[in-house]
Amino acid sequence: ALEIGESARISVQISHLKASGRDNWHKMELALQMLEDGRERGIAVDADIYPYIAGSTTMTSLFPAWTLEGGMEPFLTRIADAGTRQRIIDEVQGGQDGWSRANGAVGWEDVVISSCQNHKEFEGQTLAQIAAAMGKDPAHAMMDFMLAEEGRASIILFMMSEENVVRGIRHPMLMIGSDSLALAAGHGGKPHPRTYGTFPRVLGKYVREEKIITLEDGVRKMTSMAAAKLGLEDRGVLAEGRAADVVVFDAALVNDRATFDAPHQYPDGIDYVMVNGQIVVEHGMQHEVLPGRMLKKS
Repeated sequence: ALEIGESARISVQISHLKASGRDNWHKMELALQMLEDGRERGIAVDADIYPYIAGSTTMTSLFPAWTLEGGMEPFLTRIADAGTRQRIIDEVQGGQDGWSRANGAVGWEDVVISSCQNHKEFEGQTLAQIAAAMGKDPAHAMMDFMLAEEGRASIILFMMSEENVVRGIRHPMLMIGSDSLALAAGHGGKPHPRTYGTFPRVLGKYVREEKIITLEDGVRKMTSMAAAKLGLEDRGVLAEGRAADVVVFDAALVNDRATFDAPHQYPDGIDYVMVNGQIVVEHGMQHEVLPGRMLKKS
């Protein structure tokens, strides 16, 4: 990404920067140093991070890339075939071509089903637990589960270290991002709690409780840094003549409530949310107004 940005003379954003898997945790400092070196070379590079040790993605990411060639139907055919299945298991256990496999980057106990369609009883359970319930080894259980779900399931992967999360949040070049979909309470499944808790978690845990960064820096990392990166000159700061996108919160109370076990919970300590000068949330109650609009670079 840095090479492309430098040669093309374009801006670079490293999204949800992380060192995934215990074998890679020591590389976080190197990644941060590469960002600093890129800046020194004149590259307009920035990065963002979310304040959790787990990521979330589709379950197909646990499989070697070749199994997905041609789309979902060929994928399901491959994992149902005994011979092909054994090849997949061999690669899962051997980590072919640096592929980030389930039992290498993380363990079976670190992969949690966040949403599926046909076996809701498995939502919130690890692959290790599902394998035990099926009476099968984890690799076979993973493929049988995918067949039962027709290849469509989402997972949460516990694969980062808290020390690296702190390093990233503290680093001056990193802003805060959720890397999440926008979901409302009542949505099914057990999504990543970052959906509801990313920004209040930074203000509560890393600013107030652990004092990793100051309140001012925490706010800057979620507002003006992002606005400046996107070229939104009328957003991101409280100033006369700027758009009134405002969150009013109690710095002594703001905190996330969403957990991995119970993710559908809105945060505490946020009194008002304004979008383009209109109040859209007031003391936890949403107003039936839609003042948002598409934004373009200034």
